[in-house]
Amino acid sequence: MDGVKVVFFDMGNTLLHFHYGESDEEKDMQGLIYLTEYLNKFNENIKFDEVKQGFYTSWMNGIRDRKITHIEYPIEDFLNNFLQKYQVSLDLKQCIEAIHLFYTEYREQVYFENDIYDVLKMIKHKGYKIGIISNTCYYDEVMKACFKKAKIYDLIDSFTFSYSLRIGKPNKEIFTRAIDAMKITPQEAIMVGDSLESDIKPAIDLGMKTIWLNRESRNINKEVMADIEISCISEIYKHIETWR
Repeated sequence: MDGVKVVFFDMGNTLLHFHYGESDEEKDMQGLIYLTEYLNKFNENIKFDEVKQGFYTSWMNGIRDRKITHIEYPIEDFLNNFLQKYQVSLDLKQCIEAIHLFYTEYREQVYFENDIYDVLKMIKHKGYKIGIISNTCYYDEVMKACFKKAKIYDLIDSFTFSYSLRIGKPNKEIFTRAIDAMKITPQEAIMVGDSLESDIKPAIDLGMKTIWLNRESRNINKEVMADIEISCISEIYKHIETWR
């Protein structure tokens, strides 16, 4: 791992885990309650069932192909299209605030390894910078709030999210954008992620070094071979000393 300057991490299922606690459906329904209460500030006639059907269902259907196209769709288009019949139009700041509220339970119930802060702090102490390269269909600001909830936000030097770029992994452009933002070459970066297809392969193709987080110790036929395989983030401890 000679010459490494930046360690990039995937977000979901790598550093942060959003599918713990209540079911996603329960979290979504509670989020819609918060969202409806927020929208009532602009028009008190907006009802929960209308928000669920007119916005949420339309939004979920509208972004259903994002994992195929690797393109993210503007949330404000779906939200303001729904609100037209109420003669309401939210600006971008208001839309971000609205989705912050919708995402409340995911943020409050986010799970992360107990020693995640210590691991990232150790990486920083060794002189490396830390970046995030992640797909998300939500505003960047909403996802950054989850890092603040996990108390690791201040350890991250750079966030590169698919939402604001409208480019999703495994498209290699999202990786090159992150690399360029850190003013390094691919050879000076490590990518840590749980997906061989979305995290590891494009990183290898670009010449980055790679660490595959195989949390469930899956024994699969790996056509894609990462430089290092770990079962939890804390295992980076035993590898980092060999990087320089």
